[in-house]
This record gives sequence, C-alpha cells and structure tokens, in this order.
Amino acid sequence: MKLTWLTDIHLNFLEKNKREEFYQKIISVEPDAVLITGDIAEAPSIEDMMKEMVSYLHKPIYFVLGNHDYYFGEVAEVREAMITLTQTNNKLYWLPASGVQQLTNEIILLGQDGWADGRLGDYENSRVSLNDSRLINDLFQKKLLGRMQLLKKMQELADVDAAKLHDDLIKAVQLNPKKIIVLTHVPPFREACMHLGKISDEDYLPFFGSKATGDVLTEIAEKNPHIEFLVFCGHTHSESQCQPVSNLIVEAGNAEYYHPAVQKIIKI
Repeated sequence: MKLTWLTDIHLNFLEKNKREEFYQKIISVEPDAVLITGDIAEAPSIEDMMKEMVSYLHKPIYFVLGNHDYYFGEVAEVREAMITLTQTNNKLYWLPASGVQQLTNEIILLGQDGWADGRLGDYENSRVSLNDSRLINDLFQKKLLGRMQLLKKMQELADVDAAKLHDDLIKAVQLNPKKIIVLTHVPPFREACMHLGKISDEDYLPFFGSKATGDVLTEIAEKNPHIEFLVFCGHTHSESQCQPVSNLIVEAGNAEYYHPAVQKIIKI
C-alpha cells in the first residue's frame, strides 16, 4: 500500500488550473490513499476544495484540519460541515469524525486537528500575534477580552482535541497493531517546531506547538513500547524530525505558499 502525505497546501491561494496541475502531480505518484495534515484552504472554501480534490484523485483522502481551515469561520460550524462531508462522501475521511482506520492488519491510522496551546515558550512575554486570533471567530472574541482570555481559549481547544486523541489511541492500541500513524496539524514537541533550521524561539513557540498533544503521545507511546508510533504534522512550513521516545517519531512537513508539494511517499 502506498500513501502520499501532503501538508499546508493552501489550495485557496491557487487558480483552478494550478490546482489541477498539483492534482496531476499527486496522481503521477499512483498512491492508494492520500494523507493531509491540515491547512488545506479556509472555512468558506474547505468543503468545495475537498470535493474538488477527491473528484480528480478518486482515492481515499484521510485528513485533519489546520488553523487556516478555520479562517473566516467558527470552529463548530466548520467541524459540522466536515462531519457531514465525511458521512456523505465515501472517499473523504476527516479523521476526528471517521475515527480509527485500520489500513492493514498491522497498521492503524487516526488523527485530530490539534491547536497551539501556549504552553511551550514564553506566552506571557511574547509580542507575537498571529492571524488566528483575528480571523477565527472563536479566538477573536476571546482576544477582545485580553491575552489571558485568548490563552484560555487556545488551551481549551487544544485540550479537547488532545483528549479525543487519547481516546482514539487507546482504541487503536487495543487492536494490537505493529504501527500507529497519527495525523495532526500543530507540532506536538518543541523539537518539531523548526524555523530557518533552528527550533522556534520563546516568542513563537506558544503559537506553533501543542504540549497537550505531545503529552498524550508520550504517555501512550511509553506505555506501549511494542508499537511504533509515527506522527505527521505541519503548521510551521519547515521540515523537521524528532524522536522524543524510542518508539515515537514525529515529522513536520516543509511548505511554501503557492507551491503545494508532495511531502513524502509512505509504503506500508
């Protein structure tokens, strides 16, 4: 089985002919399925982009959403649309809705979107302000009340997804696989948050890492040393790989606006 991994493809930035060229690149790889770790489009266009992509590829697409996929929208409304999309299209799998997927007898796939939670780096003294708190309505409303209210909302979103990830991992472990592949958007460890070849600094780390996700992955991996855990993520637009636990590998993908690319071909 051949899987193709994509991340941070930002299809809404491309004219249709450029999107078609990208789809043809994916087709040329001849994948059996496609994995996407978020930032596919924006809230007003994410549903149409997913339908368009699957109409060209005719392959199962397993995906999670990134922060950009919620831009100009509200979290609950976007997620409700993704649930409906998953229920009505037999080749589109938003993993938080479709749940644990058994790819082979020995390999499980699962995923949650994940959110930056401000617990890595120095949120209190950071002067960084990302578009998330301006363009995602849930975060914007909290930012109006102050930075600590914004942090509280970031952590609430991150913790909910981390709890769901924990539940999915427990279900997957019970199936006794040799490998579990996890898709998420925000890197779960500071070592995976790279920028220009270095770990992001204390100002940016609060917005580019999810400690809540990392804690869950570490806990489950350490309790199940006989299982290999492979995590794919995005968000930083910088390639990285780290191994926080002997049986846990995390890879973040490289990305460039207007130039979507195939990150990796995974043969299982």
